[in-house]
Amino acid sequence: MNHPNPNNGNQRSLDSNVFLFSLAQETGCRQVTMMAEDHEFSSVDDIIKDATQYGHNILYMNYKGLVEIPRNLLETPICDIVERLYLKRNLLQTVPTDIGRLSRLVELYLHSNSIANLPKEISNLVKLEYLDVSCNMLQSIPPSIGDLQSLKKLHLSNNELTKLPQEIGNLKELVSLEVVNNKLTVIPTQLCDCLALKSLILDRNQLRELPRQLVNMTYLEEISAVGNKLTHMPADMGMMPSLKSVYIDSNPFLYSVPFSLWNKQIGANGCHSADVQQISEDSRLVVEMDGYVTPVPPEIKQVYTLQDANQPDVPSLLDYCLKVIYRYKNLKDNDKDKLYVDRTSLPQYLADLLHIPTAHCLAPGACEKPIFTVAFARVFKLGWAQQWQNTNPTAIPFLGLCCSKQCLKLFTRFPVPV
Repeated sequence: MNHPNPNNGNQRSLDSNVFLFSLAQETGCRQVTMMAEDHEFSSVDDIIKDATQYGHNILYMNYKGLVEIPRNLLETPICDIVERLYLKRNLLQTVPTDIGRLSRLVELYLHSNSIANLPKEISNLVKLEYLDVSCNMLQSIPPSIGDLQSLKKLHLSNNELTKLPQEIGNLKELVSLEVVNNKLTVIPTQLCDCLALKSLILDRNQLRELPRQLVNMTYLEEISAVGNKLTHMPADMGMMPSLKSVYIDSNPFLYSVPFSLWNKQIGANGCHSADVQQISEDSRLVVEMDGYVTPVPPEIKQVYTLQDANQPDVPSLLDYCLKVIYRYKNLKDNDKDKLYVDRTSLPQYLADLLHIPTAHCLAPGACEKPIFTVAFARVFKLGWAQQWQNTNPTAIPFLGLCCSKQCLKLFTRFPVPV
């Protein structure tokens, strides 16, 4: 399946010239573009002098060979005027700790420098809505990033990041997050508290899984995790109401996609190229009669297929207890005095499962019962719905999970709602 290439962090980063054109269109004039052209041939001192004299609130200091942000830019009155600051392709290595003096700054564009770290004082830019520090040398992001309560777009591509701070979940206005071509091995579950997020781009990292809590992100429209090491995906991802596109190309350890995504736009070329035996031992394998082999989510400890139809349908004690507690959790308050369960005493991974189950049954008839540690699985392709599965003989199949033997048989006959 062909789709726009989400791999290139440079392509996804908002270039200042593109922004200029769009801003000029919005304002209905060429003043912004003309000002940028003037800045290209002006010295930094002249730019600051003109901005101070004429009240320019958009400054373009791209390609100026700057080794530091000019000190006179952080002095009054100019520091109280500037709203958008572009410093692309300079030689900056640091961001000053008093960057917060730019009290009205809405957009800070630091693309393509040599910045090794951001100061914790970055949080003092209380009006900041767009921060781009792509193509630098960042190895970490300060936890104070979570204090930027107005931030809507955060671009961190092409750095050396191995993790994101948990505090990123405090960014309640965040709409777009791009962390392409870094060294992330895990995504903090707190990121899923960014409920306004619409676009999540995580291409070319070292991720083995995506947090199950993603299913709570009701406004997420696009997720891209191309070129990682995914072995599975959240089974209920397709139930996210706003999700339109999922790009997971070039994940060599990914052998299937959740069936809940059957009616979404999916990019999944170049997957399952690695030997299945290389997959971590904490994943169970599902083998179907058609010869498909795929890991299931690691929360699943026992899995059945159609080949196991004659085996007794008996849940494990753990799974049975989880189902009872989950059912009790959703009882009406006047019924809860019949049973008391202190969920805070449970191990964290069990408490997390009760909050967000591994999956929900896919059988037709709106079964949708929660699935915790025992599942009944079917692995198959649906070529009429996803043409890439029909035209590519090596395309990865769907993995569908049900809650019981009866539901699995029904799902096998009618996988798609009619």
